[in-house]
Amino acid sequence: MLRQRVVCMRRLKNHHLLFLSVNFFITILFSSCLQSNMFMPAQSSLKNETEPFPITIMTVSFTKNPATGDSPVVKAIEEFTGTQLNIQWVSNSSYEDQMNLILATVNLPDVMLITSKSYSVVNAARSGAFVEIGPRLQNYKNLRQMNRTVMNNLLIDNKLYGIPRMRPLGRYGAVYRKDWLINTGLSEPKTIEDFYDMLKAFTYGDPDNNTLNDTYGLILTSSPVSLDIIQTWFGVPNAWGENEAGELIPAHLTQEYIESLKFLRKLYELYEEKLVNRDFWLYDPALFNDPFVNGQGGCIVDVLDRANTLSSRMERLGVNAEIGLFGTVSGKKGLRSLSTSGYNGFYVISGNSTKSEYEIDRILQFMDKLNEREVQDLLYHGIEGRHYIIRNGVVVRQTAEGVSESERNDLSMLLTFIPKDFTTPVETNELRRKIAEIQSENEKILVSNPAETFTSEIYYEKGNFLDGLINNARIKFIIGEIDETEFQDIIEIWLENGGREYIREINRLYRENKR
Repeated sequence: MLRQRVVCMRRLKNHHLLFLSVNFFITILFSSCLQSNMFMPAQSSLKNETEPFPITIMTVSFTKNPATGDSPVVKAIEEFTGTQLNIQWVSNSSYEDQMNLILATVNLPDVMLITSKSYSVVNAARSGAFVEIGPRLQNYKNLRQMNRTVMNNLLIDNKLYGIPRMRPLGRYGAVYRKDWLINTGLSEPKTIEDFYDMLKAFTYGDPDNNTLNDTYGLILTSSPVSLDIIQTWFGVPNAWGENEAGELIPAHLTQEYIESLKFLRKLYELYEEKLVNRDFWLYDPALFNDPFVNGQGGCIVDVLDRANTLSSRMERLGVNAEIGLFGTVSGKKGLRSLSTSGYNGFYVISGNSTKSEYEIDRILQFMDKLNEREVQDLLYHGIEGRHYIIRNGVVVRQTAEGVSESERNDLSMLLTFIPKDFTTPVETNELRRKIAEIQSENEKILVSNPAETFTSEIYYEKGNFLDGLINNARIKFIIGEIDETEFQDIIEIWLENGGREYIREINRLYRENKR
């Protein structure tokens, strides 16, 4: 046997061309084997990788000056993840439009924030615009621990394309100027009527004690979330709810929906008395905090943790104010809190046909590393000693003199918190304790969407039109451009142009799901 091996080696040595041919064949065969095992990450290639891997990311911004590529925080993230990042920030007020425009092209960024499973998003997924990541997750220590309920909510045609930005289920509520409430002699609202009285006092009661008529109650923007939260207090379902026959009906077909609109219209009709800001449907959500911080508006109904942002900003500006918050107020159906879907948008990877498995793996490794404690701290807190200090094991906000907050602005939009929030805890204060307490209480009274996980073909075909019809009708009713009869006429248009088919389809899926 040994002699045979020696002979073979001599023959190969004497036939150099044959050796090259065999070597070439083996290389091709080996490459084919690797490609056939398409979901295995190219770990061996990564070990020899020395150049930063370029990744373009499109995501949302809520501030005027989001972090740029020159930010030391971005540089630190690049160093930790071995990447070169090109973050394309798009203002929240125009993000949906920009997202749909990009989806209509073939030039998608490597990583892109998707705000909802809209018709255009589903079409893009079906056309191969995104990489299916479900079978790949097992190879990444953080991503593979994704919450299964949230994962199911993200599925499109039973395939997972998105990496969700995980969020608490009970995070909605109201943030208000507690010092204003004290000045007007009122207590924290417990009912819808109390809520109205507070807004009225913030307008009439000179809450800032400056003897001027320069304040109003409720700050609204073009984002529909505030209206959705308030309507839930009236008993309005979360998108869909069961009727007496046990069938699902859309929220806008309920009597509670009309009652809530009448309340909101009452607030707007009193604009001359400034209970709510005028032209709110045109107001940029990126400027949501400004009237509150500037002492113009006294209440924001949105995510409760907005209170932290408001408190930090007012402290930096030297605004002497006290912030209060509550989760909900009682209506005819008691205490109710609008539930989130467990995530706030999700990131997809461009499915460009030119992307290799190696490139996809590098991007997934980057997304996985964003969930390491070190990177979560960078995204959420910034750089220790520059944007904060650690005292007794907790983060204390203390931006160094001459350092701009824009260095870390909006970077938290990249946080996905999979499997959970690993960030160094922030210095506990009464406000943060209150937020955690209210979120916990909200989870006991959540109003969830029973149709969250369904894939509706009718909706993907006509959803933009149907949603736009109702959203526009809601605004027009609130601002007094249409009355209740005209609103019902629009409901009929909704039903006749796909709404009835949509309801039938959702109920078919609902029955199948129950079985």
